[in-house]
Amino acid sequence: MIALSIKLSDELASASQEIARKLGISRSELIRQSLEHELAKIQADLERREMAQSFKAMSGSAAYLRQAESLDTALGEMPDEEQDDWWKN
Repeated sequence: MIALSIKLSDELASASQEIARKLGISRSELIRQSLEHELAKIQADLERREMAQSFKAMSGSAAYLRQAESLDTALGEMPDEEQDDWWKN
């Protein structure tokens, strides 16, 4: 584990110490958990942005739109569920 030195405002230092005390953990543990939570949130936000950019790019692609249309058509033509072995055909 790497030791870091950080500077906190008086308010943040007091609040973090109080919350850590209420949780029964050290302030260092509270800061570690908080940082892990925030990093996971940031990573998820970045992934959502990248997916949105990809979807936007795909929506402008004629090849993608043709492929999506053929999938929509094929899925709309699925056999009735009552036919037990439809997947064997």
